[in-house]
Amino acid sequence: MGKKLPQQIKVWQCTSITIAGLAGLIFLTAVTQSFWSLSWMISGLCIWAALASFTAFICYKQQYILRQEKAELESLLKKTIEQFKAEKIELEQVIALTHDRLGKIQAQNRVLQEMNHRKDEFLRQTSHELRTPMNGIIGSLQLLLDDLCDDHEEEVELLQQAYQSSIHLLTLLNQVLDLAKIESGRLTFDIKSVDLHSSLSAAIYLQLANIRQKNLQLNRKNYLNIIRVKADSTKLKQVFINVIGNAIKFTEEGSITITTEIQYITVSSNNQQPQEMMMAVVTVKDTGVGIDPSHQNQLFQPFKVEDEARFFPQGSTGLGLVISKHLVEMMGGKINLSSTGRNQGTTV
Repeated sequence: MGKKLPQQIKVWQCTSITIAGLAGLIFLTAVTQSFWSLSWMISGLCIWAALASFTAFICYKQQYILRQEKAELESLLKKTIEQFKAEKIELEQVIALTHDRLGKIQAQNRVLQEMNHRKDEFLRQTSHELRTPMNGIIGSLQLLLDDLCDDHEEEVELLQQAYQSSIHLLTLLNQVLDLAKIESGRLTFDIKSVDLHSSLSAAIYLQLANIRQKNLQLNRKNYLNIIRVKADSTKLKQVFINVIGNAIKFTEEGSITITTEIQYITVSSNNQQPQEMMMAVVTVKDTGVGIDPSHQNQLFQPFKVEDEARFFPQGSTGLGLVISKHLVEMMGGKINLSSTGRNQGTTV
């Protein structure tokens, strides 16, 4: 409606001009009828004026139509350009979104491939670790059954080797089962107030034979004060056994130092002000082979067997620290590992 109104006004203007010209022509003819001698000249003039007015009207109308068409074409072109730009922006956004999704899918695929590789390496290493104590048990028992021992002491030694291999095999099986329970969410906890030093002493007692066998010095600091923590006593002792066992395994000479203390740590949670909490901190420091700083975080990842076997020539399934990390975090704590480098010892 807004476009039609100016067009109608301009058409009526042209029509009014033409009618006024014709009316003037008729008036001029009527006035000059008395002048008969000049009628032929006036008639010719009137005809020329009428033709000129009509021609001007036609030209004006055509010009008006061309201007309207030009304006419509310019408006259509502008709308087309704007639509093209909008579609271009939308297409670029779709391409960027598709590229981002493709990157995420590729990243997930790489993670899955890495996890699959780790699991293959885990199965390979675990199979090797299981065969080693099993072969020790079979070999010792075979020698006893074939009566190839020279004396009673040799028989006792073979039985001890078979017993130690059995304990090692049982430990490996328990670690695999514990990890499976943790990953499936089927591991249960009995959280209650427990004596920290009691659990720690029980773990140390189970490792005393290994400490003495390697002639390592065991140092305990700040263990006289009673410290009670909220934890599952069995799971807490398992963590201590894993950590102390690693320290013994990868320390050929020197000492292992265990320190317990109370620290105030600032903890901030969602929608709450930061609060200071009293935490029990247990530190196990050894003088062993140490770990390269660039590989320390990897030791808390599952199935990092190949890398850990490369760091530690003694070999390991790589499950002890992984299980300990899960257990500690499930009981509301944290576990960290640090080492300044190879042959510089490790602190957990």
